Amino acid sequence: MKKIVIVACVLALVAAGGWYTVLRPGDTLSVTADFAFADGIFPGNRVSVLGVPVGNVESVVPRGSAVRVTMSLPADQRIPEGAHAYVVSPSIISDRYVELDPAYTGGPAMPDGARIPVERTHAPIKWDELSTSLDVVLSALGPDDDGRGGLGELVRTGAKLTGGEGERIRAAIRNVTQASEVAVNGSGDLRAVIDNVDQLLRLLVRHQDTIDELTDTTTRISQTFDAERDALGDTLTRMSSALTRVNDLVRTHGDRLTADVDQLAQVSGTIARHQHQLAETLDTLPLAMDNLGRTVTPDERMRLRLDVSTNLSQFDTTARLCEQLPLPLCDGAGLVNPIPFPPNVPDVVDQLAQNTPDDGGGG
Repeated sequence: MKKIVIVACVLALVAAGGWYTVLRPGDTLSVTADFAFADGIFPGNRVSVLGVPVGNVESVVPRGSAVRVTMSLPADQRIPEGAHAYVVSPSIISDRYVELDPAYTGGPAMPDGARIPVERTHAPIKWDELSTSLDVVLSALGPDDDGRGGLGELVRTGAKLTGGEGERIRAAIRNVTQASEVAVNGSGDLRAVIDNVDQLLRLLVRHQDTIDELTDTTTRISQTFDAERDALGDTLTRMSSALTRVNDLVRTHGDRLTADVDQLAQVSGTIARHQHQLAETLDTLPLAMDNLGRTVTPDERMRLRLDVSTNLSQFDTTARLCEQLPLPLCDGAGLVNPIPFPPNVPDVVDQLAQNTPDDGGGG
């Protein structure tokens, strides 16, 4: 008995496996499309690519202002990522179907569960809606109860405007024709202009961020000026008053101001001529002021020490004398370096004899 049960279970498992292997549904690619309206589309309608059926419509569900159509395709069917969906009606009495376009030739493909938005779906207008729209347009253009309508009024107005202007209209048409011929003959120049405009537009696109930043900065500056409008007005008013006073001052004391400006120019020239001495003074002035502060001793007495040099070689008038007669005062001796005693005085006669040139003859 147990063997029979085991054999029956094995046969049942084999049968289930065979059914799943042979009869199981294949893998599918699910794609949804949102249409503005989808009249004549029902579950079971075919889905085609280039007119070749590749799948079926699974469901048609209204979702707010659009209709969502769910389609199933074979898993190995590739649809371009940016494909459009069209509701196609091959004839008046035939069933409509969904056409996916374009066919896949390469690049990214739609994944399972992809959605085609309303912007990429298209459906034909119903005949009654088209008839209603045409009736509205024709009624608006047609005559009213008085026999006057927009279209007739337009024709009458056009007739009044062009009445007796045939020669001018013909001349205008002839001029337009000649201008067109000139444009055709100068197509090379026009092409160059178009190329330059294209380059300019490309340059603007590349620097879009900079342009946006400049625009934002200009906007902020304008907002700042607008917010400070009252303050700017007060400032300009005060500046105008100050300029008026300056004008009155110049008009009243013009001669004196001219003399003052001349004197100021002289002072500036003097400072410019002695700029090195002024720079040296400014460099040494802090040290001099510091030394001046140190002259006061703790016992509140001022003590100064002056170093006086009697070196005659530092003066232009006595430098030549020091070159001829090396006196003690020429080599730095003096109050700073006391003169030795007894002084080391060279033989002046011998020095003069050495510096005197020979006469060149003897005898």
